[in-house]
Amino acid sequence: RRVDGHAVWLSSAALQAAGISATTPDPSGGRILRRPDGSPSGVLVDNAMGVLDRVLPPATAADLERRFLAATRACAAAGLTQVQDASGHAGEEIAALERLAAAKQLPIRVYATISPQQSVVASFFSRGVRVGRGSDLLTVRAIKAVSDGALGSRGAALLADYSDEPGRQGLLVTPPERLSELATQARRQGWQLWIHAIGDRGNRVSLDAFSHAARAAAKAAPGGERPRIEHAQVVAPEDIPRFGREGVIASIQPTHATSDMPWAEARVGPQRVTGAYAWRRLVRTGARLVGGSDFPVESEKPLLGFYAAITRQNPDGQPPGGWRPEEKLTRREALALFTSDAAYAAFEEDRRGKIAPGFQADLTVLAEDPMTAPERRISEIPVVLTVVDGKIVHRRQVAARQ
Repeated sequence: RRVDGHAVWLSSAALQAAGISATTPDPSGGRILRRPDGSPSGVLVDNAMGVLDRVLPPATAADLERRFLAATRACAAAGLTQVQDASGHAGEEIAALERLAAAKQLPIRVYATISPQQSVVASFFSRGVRVGRGSDLLTVRAIKAVSDGALGSRGAALLADYSDEPGRQGLLVTPPERLSELATQARRQGWQLWIHAIGDRGNRVSLDAFSHAARAAAKAAPGGERPRIEHAQVVAPEDIPRFGREGVIASIQPTHATSDMPWAEARVGPQRVTGAYAWRRLVRTGARLVGGSDFPVESEKPLLGFYAAITRQNPDGQPPGGWRPEEKLTRREALALFTSDAAYAAFEEDRRGKIAPGFQADLTVLAEDPMTAPERRISEIPVVLTVVDGKIVHRRQVAARQ
């Protein structure tokens, strides 16, 4: 599986088990890569990966619980007190999280999203949002949809051809009309909607869906506001001001910029790359940003994201001065990405995201202050303690001296 989760490579036996041959058409929103003779190469992109459901055994309830525990423990060790989980879970996955929360086994808080599949959405709409379940460890009040694919696999939907593959403009994974319908339903029902969008067409379609919803449901039900676009990676210059003007949160992953910088311009060319990872311009035009990692695509460690946001360099300090340094954020802005602005994006700005009287005691103790530490040391600052609601959930282990 490709690291971004948008492509897989199957063996010939797996292709046969999935029923994929030279005559199998590409599904809507997906692509089967083929050899010159038309036979499948084994690489499936985006919606073409749906065939895996036919050949892979489903995860058991115990599998799901084990995975969630492993992931949340790793996040606690990285200094996170909450994860905003963009996986888009089905009912059985949410049920596993609910069991862990009820048993107080989750070390940190989880703000989870549900799948955009109609049956899942209908089921959760009938049950309503779930805020602060299981000792306030689990909240389920958001839907995660997907507009397009990823830039690396050339699945991100572009308004014009890829610069390094003429004739290819990427994939719209979800039809635009379905995104508009979902955005309107969420707004009316009091659910937050997140839409994954990477390419400039994918971002425009997503912004249009939220704009349609605001017209169709002028007054949102409580909780139906604060729509989010996950990634906001390549945005047409004329669409950048729409985030601030239309109240759409730009959920960015700073380490994506520093991971993608060796090849991003080759994909989109020198003109379009000026609208890529354009954090400073988003802020300047009034957008509210929230920071994340896209874990496990990138490392879960927020200090790596903090470092990338202020330097636009990889951990080795390259390139000197940063890649497209005019889009850097300040340290204060980078801190807000992962604290107060993250709390706002989860409707929790009145009780989390700050160390202040009356706020919950969710905090991280670091060995050095990232607001004053030399840039080169920031990503390596050790996490000493992670505290959730006043309880230590991670403590740094220091080797005893001989």
